[in-house]
Amino acid sequence: MGVTFFWLSVCIPPEHSSAVASSFAAAVDASPVSPTARQVLDRWREAPSSLSPEAIPDPARPGFWTYPEGTEEFEELFRPEALSAFGQGFIRTGAEANGWGIQLGADNGSLIITNRIPAAAALYFGLGAEQAARLPGHFGALFVAPSDVGGLLPALDAVLERPSPEMLARARRWLGGNNTRVRPEALFSFIPHALRTAQARKEGVLLLTAKG
Repeated sequence: MGVTFFWLSVCIPPEHSSAVASSFAAAVDASPVSPTARQVLDRWREAPSSLSPEAIPDPARPGFWTYPEGTEEFEELFRPEALSAFGQGFIRTGAEANGWGIQLGADNGSLIITNRIPAAAALYFGLGAEQAARLPGHFGALFVAPSDVGGLLPALDAVLERPSPEMLARARRWLGGNNTRVRPEALFSFIPHALRTAQARKEGVLLLTAKG
């Protein structure tokens, strides 16, 4: 059995927008990108074929490869401790959501559950370095105020709306055999769908990643 990962979207009513924005910003500030992860990402941008779900370049030994199970700092890009704890407060304990009186349901939220590979990672590397650089937020985690949802949608649609067959194939490769029930197309539509739901409700939206 592998580690379970959650990718959550939930609409945020305007009256709670400032409080959620503040909590999210604090979690992001407490989730810096590690030097190891930054080195690996920089190398991936220079040589897109250098990164795979099976093995990544070893930042400490140029020319050598290492396996994701031994590179915690790199994996935590997609489940940084502070943001993951914030997400677990919505997904597992309900502590964060209940504190704001937010009840997560099919009408105001969505959830993707994956095994071993975070869904946000599969999307990120499926897009490729150039397109992934256009994604806002913190590696799958994002807060958008109600007033900003409509303005962000066109920009995200330009990146995510029509993934190429190559992007879908890369995303599927990252998902691997443990996630056959998750369609790659669902990864590309996850953030735009969350924004459209929030826009229809005249609310903001919060996206979080968490470890099971």
